[in-house]
Amino acid sequence: MSTQQEKEELRQRLLDTRSSLSESEFEEASESIIARLQTLPEIRQSRTLHCYVSMNSRREVDTHFFLRWMLASNKRVIVPITYFEATELKHVELHSFEDLQPNKWGVLEPSDGKEVSPRQLDLVIVPMVGADLQCNRIGYGKGFYDRFLAGVNCPTVGLCFEECIVDRIPTESFDVSLSAVVTEERVIKKK
Repeated sequence: MSTQQEKEELRQRLLDTRSSLSESEFEEASESIIARLQTLPEIRQSRTLHCYVSMNSRREVDTHFFLRWMLASNKRVIVPITYFEATELKHVELHSFEDLQPNKWGVLEPSDGKEVSPRQLDLVIVPMVGADLQCNRIGYGKGFYDRFLAGVNCPTVGLCFEECIVDRIPTESFDVSLSAVVTEERVIKKK
């Protein structure tokens, strides 16, 4: 089996695991993950943070409260805008959670905003389908975040449900591992 096939099978299994979470399990686990994330020294030390806007219908760890909290904490909050045709992310400053509107795929994004260079970021909060103990991640398979993360030089922290942590994520040369992964039970640091 090729690495690509292995990843596709694992991705589907983890997406199934994630979608089987009940609404209350999803909410409780997301709250625990965000509470743990908020205690990290990387959060306190960062002035400009990039964070994904969760697609709660797809059971991504819910970042809505975290984004509001960062905005209230006078952090500079940067969120992605996805360009599917070009398979790339643009990064713009968010001033208010209310500036987010659903795009044609239902993803909350600002309609426009000041673009920010990845070099200006102090920390990036990354979505994922699953991770392993070496802080390798598996996403949705389009490479948006791998291309983005290849150009940042700051800590990167993934948010993941404990049930989606596996022994080993198959990796390829273009996959970018993270500095840390936060689950509802622990913080996994890259060795």
